[in-house]
Amino acid sequence: MSRPCIEQALALHRAGRLEEAWPLYEEILSLDADDAAALHWLGTLHLQSGRLSLALDFLDRSVRACPDHAEAHSNRGNTLRCLQRLEEAVAAFDRAISLRPAYAEAWNNRGIALRDMGRLVDAAESFAQAVAIKPEYANALKNRGVVLRGMGRFAEALKCQDQVLLLQPQDAAALNFRGNALHDMRLMEDAVASYDRAVALRPDYAEAWYNRSISLRELKCIDDAIESCDRAIALQPEHADAQWNKAELLILSGDYMQGWPLFEWRWRSMRYSQAARDFDTRIWLGAEGIAGKTVLINPDGGFGDTLHFCRYAPLLAERGARVILEVQPGLVTLLRESFSALEIIANGQPLPAFDCYCPMMSLPAAMATPLHEVPASLPYLQIPPAHRARWAGLLGHSRRQRIGLVWSGSPEHSNDAQRSMAATLLEPLLTLDAEFHCLQKVIRDADRAALSAGRIKTWETELKDFADTAALTAEMDLVISVDTSVAHLAGALGKPVWVMLPFVPDMRWLAEGSHSYWYPSKMRLFRQDASRQWPQVVAHVLEELRQHFNEPASGD
Repeated sequence: MSRPCIEQALALHRAGRLEEAWPLYEEILSLDADDAAALHWLGTLHLQSGRLSLALDFLDRSVRACPDHAEAHSNRGNTLRCLQRLEEAVAAFDRAISLRPAYAEAWNNRGIALRDMGRLVDAAESFAQAVAIKPEYANALKNRGVVLRGMGRFAEALKCQDQVLLLQPQDAAALNFRGNALHDMRLMEDAVASYDRAVALRPDYAEAWYNRSISLRELKCIDDAIESCDRAIALQPEHADAQWNKAELLILSGDYMQGWPLFEWRWRSMRYSQAARDFDTRIWLGAEGIAGKTVLINPDGGFGDTLHFCRYAPLLAERGARVILEVQPGLVTLLRESFSALEIIANGQPLPAFDCYCPMMSLPAAMATPLHEVPASLPYLQIPPAHRARWAGLLGHSRRQRIGLVWSGSPEHSNDAQRSMAATLLEPLLTLDAEFHCLQKVIRDADRAALSAGRIKTWETELKDFADTAALTAEMDLVISVDTSVAHLAGALGKPVWVMLPFVPDMRWLAEGSHSYWYPSKMRLFRQDASRQWPQVVAHVLEELRQHFNEPASGD
């Protein structure tokens, strides 16, 4: 029988007949264990088949046998990248590029490894090098666009995907990535149109269906967005983000009985899983009785979420449970005063033993409360008497109405750009004959100039924690706030509060309506219209304030 040659093995390999090529490579190596070409191509075959450890072994031997083989170094880099040995992968690609500087594929794959390491600037440059070598290199263009989007350079990201589509008009992935860039540019209709093209080309493209649901949500097309989630889930039942988005859409539409249980999918999303706590005990989601059990309620959101959902804690105590309520340190004093029968512990402090736990935002699912039956007895927060007395003394008596203002929340909030506004936009309200107080502790540098006239009294140095904020809020006749923690604080204290909401609000406020089931009779909701402009909301608030104060409009 004649000896097999590398050309025979390669012919089978390139034809996709990997199982036939494999023994030929092995036979060549049985005759010459240091045949660099056979080592390289057998390593590549194992890489293509997902046998990564074998692939790396053969590719290591290949580059030892022939250190100047650029392609072997590049494929070794691909294997190391698949093994998540990213620094070694970059070094392998660098070696390939040093041997062949115009090696576009190595530049592209190096960029992918750098992207996976989070080195987006370096990745973008690596993809740019690949494109400079091969201007019609669609994959490198596509990858560069994805990285530029991750860097916040959305217009450039869009341009990259458009270049891909000039080369490959039927590229569904480029259409999906194009939709992502358009979404980030807040061009929602255009984003949906791009996703529509992607799923028309690839009806089984679960990620594009999911992304389509996100943009439809921003257009407040709730039913269509839910349907798009369902398409993604039908294709990929374990798609945690699609399940999570569907949950929020159902809650936004008022379907609490389906939405809140589905909200548990958030723990399986990469975007939320870092908030998960690793407790040895089981999670409690309402399926079994808790009488005689010690239950930990732990925070898994921001201050506003804790203030909102802590209302459920006494209901667990009513079921016979010993309740440990873990909260952010700034809430401890206020909540100890409010829930004297519960054990309140600051997040980060040692926890006593407990039988089970329930994350704060899982309580609506665990308690199975439909929209019209959410616990809404107000007030459920109480102010420590010493704080109340101190702040009553600081403010003294006023003959004018006192209005508390909040125009921005935490800059780290994922939706801050939509839910917060500039302080200057509240200036029309300051024409009223009222006393205005800033209830937010953090004031952004960009708002300082707007506050310099002194029409809004600030208390940022005096506000030590939420017990102080609560006591200051109690001195107000009315609170006007964007969707942040003080809105929940005022509502929970039973103070009249007007909340200014973006066009697409957080799920708990529902998609429409001027009142909240969570804070009945005390809260009014003022929503952006489709223009998504805050001046329209502020004008509506001003009109209502004039009626509230029985004050004529200027010029009347």
